[in-house]
Amino acid sequence: MLNNKRGGVGEILEHVPKILLTIAVMAGIFLLIGYYTSITINIKPVEVEVLFNRIMYSPNCIAYTDNVTGRVYPGIINLDNFTDETLDRAINYSYERHIAAKLELYKTDRQTIINTSYVNRVWYERLEPLAASKQAGPASAQITTRATPVVYRKDGINNPGFLVLSILIPN
Repeated sequence: MLNNKRGGVGEILEHVPKILLTIAVMAGIFLLIGYYTSITINIKPVEVEVLFNRIMYSPNCIAYTDNVTGRVYPGIINLDNFTDETLDRAINYSYERHIAAKLELYKTDRQTIINTSYVNRVWYERLEPLAASKQAGPASAQITTRATPVVYRKDGINNPGFLVLSILIPN
């Protein structure tokens, strides 16, 4: 190209706009790809729903299960299963720092507490003060509260009640 006697520098200058356009298009493509691939997805609301559904509808958790048919009755809580051990056995993660929850069972007036149970009690008690005070950072957590009317079964008798779940998701 440089040895051509007719064009010389003029021929090189003709290619400058093409080179600049190519650089601009490539930069635009890289910026668009970088923008759309670095979007983070917040899965914490899904984690709350999954934990709530596992607690309420799982046959090996707090829901009442008929011994003869094996049928699970959602919304009916068996007080014999409303313990920390049952919840930790039913909701087992492979790592220690995972989602934690506090379950409080009230009578229908929401004043008289019947029983309290925890999923991952150690981490709940550690993270609850930080989450309640809205502390940010990797050592804290976010707290979500869910309340639902339930029926609890005590000594074979069904009674109306109210279940309040405080769910902590570590950051």
